[in-house]
Amino acid sequence: MIVYALIIRSKDGLPLSARTDFSDEVNRNIKENKKYVKLVGTKAAQVPEKCVLQLKDYTIYMITCVGVSYLVMTEFHYPAALAFSFLNELMREFIQLYDSNKVNTARRPYQFIEFDSYIHKTRQAYNKPQNLASRVNLADLNTELKLRPPYQLSLTDVEPYINGNKLMTNHLPQLGVGPPPKLEPMTSYSWVAVMFSFLLILLGLYRGFMALHKSSIEEYDGPSPIHGFIYLLESLFRAFQVHLLLYNSKFRILESWLCTLILFLCIFFLWELRDPSQHAVFAVSTVATHLCTITRKLQLKLPDYHV
Repeated sequence: MIVYALIIRSKDGLPLSARTDFSDEVNRNIKENKKYVKLVGTKAAQVPEKCVLQLKDYTIYMITCVGVSYLVMTEFHYPAALAFSFLNELMREFIQLYDSNKVNTARRPYQFIEFDSYIHKTRQAYNKPQNLASRVNLADLNTELKLRPPYQLSLTDVEPYINGNKLMTNHLPQLGVGPPPKLEPMTSYSWVAVMFSFLLILLGLYRGFMALHKSSIEEYDGPSPIHGFIYLLESLFRAFQVHLLLYNSKFRILESWLCTLILFLCIFFLWELRDPSQHAVFAVSTVATHLCTITRKLQLKLPDYHV
């Protein structure tokens, strides 16, 4: 059966209309797979006009015409010929109702949401194929698919993030609407690392400012002003390391590695001013925060605007 349908503007992925009845939303598997419909839509400007993406339990079909892409997600065994016929009917009706000027000047997501009534009516008809004999010629549709087979997409073609790293940066279009990718929720271990780093930052600032009051190493057998600057530098980079854990940035993984290296250099330069147990505490905190940063991945889910 047909599960979900979406219509987008091809050049920037702006959603124009979609199926809005939520009778199947209780099925978590459907909700999980709907994100791939939107991901396939982001490829519309770069792939042939007729495409297919095969998932484990569902299949996604897409056709593109006159700057608009029509997508549908069906159950695995639903006939491809019927899926493309369904998309063709949506395309013909949408073109009749909305000309190119209306599509190109659309600014709001789902600006043509009223079209969902036609999507719903057509979906109901195509979920009962026995009633389609008078309007669909399956033999002709199957013949056309054999002569002009759709382009087969793979998951690596549409998934923008794997293990937190962006793939094919120069080939994936950016979404025209919605917030930038977010990081996954923080784990309890990450929060512990943040709190521990915060305590070490306060300690480093205190010792740094205290050391800056000493004029020379000869007058005071302890931290010198140079050590004070190193304390402050260590606290600064430890704070930046926490920032990388909490917030997303383009080069956060590389920045985290560089920050970790600098913190270990600071530990080395302050070696004579701390005992082994203190060095162990600072080193463990540095490594733990770094590991929490590089293992906190980007969320794959895209905004669905409650549709």
